[in-house]
Amino acid sequence: MLASLRATAPVALTTTADATNLANLRAQFKAAARSSEVVPGYTDFLVKLCAVALRDHPMLMARWDGDHLIVPEGIHIGIAVDTEAGLLVPVLRDVPSLGLRQLAARTRELTERARAGQLTAEEMSGGVFTISNLGSFGIDTFTPIINYPECAILGVGRLRRQPEVVEERVVARDVVSLSLTFDHRTVDGAPAARFLDALRKCIENPAPWLVT
Repeated sequence: MLASLRATAPVALTTTADATNLANLRAQFKAAARSSEVVPGYTDFLVKLCAVALRDHPMLMARWDGDHLIVPEGIHIGIAVDTEAGLLVPVLRDVPSLGLRQLAARTRELTERARAGQLTAEEMSGGVFTISNLGSFGIDTFTPIINYPECAILGVGRLRRQPEVVEERVVARDVVSLSLTFDHRTVDGAPAARFLDALRKCIENPAPWLVT
């Protein structure tokens, strides 16, 4: 983490997304799941949606290789996992090629292996972007540290129900805070903001990307 702070020029952007449709979609998955099926969680949804946004904003998934940048062809996304040994980041590979239930099963497998101390070095390498979800701890907003040599990381807060103004009416909506930390040497503020806005729009209208 100290190496990341010394080697990067970190800048953080935050926004709030209306996650009501996302919450409804997860409820549908839970209702339709068989007892033996892995139900996709919010992190699984966000991994898939980040892959969509990264496809159109590839510099957010650039990696440092010595003193120059490379943009990998594959979209491999790391997920921060809290373990007794500390924070570990297993990598979900080729996210666009995975169906949502496949992704959820792989997430569960890697999370269980991480907490059992069974991850290999290969399973924690090669990521192009990382997601850290602290929503289960009641956190709203935080500033995650870039998982160097990656150039960006997304922090996700808790899903919370609150009043919002929609079409001149006050209604209850599910909202989530998103915090993007990026290396300013790699991406300027405006391109990073466009990526975060694209992700917000995906969260607010997730069905085209998550229901196939």
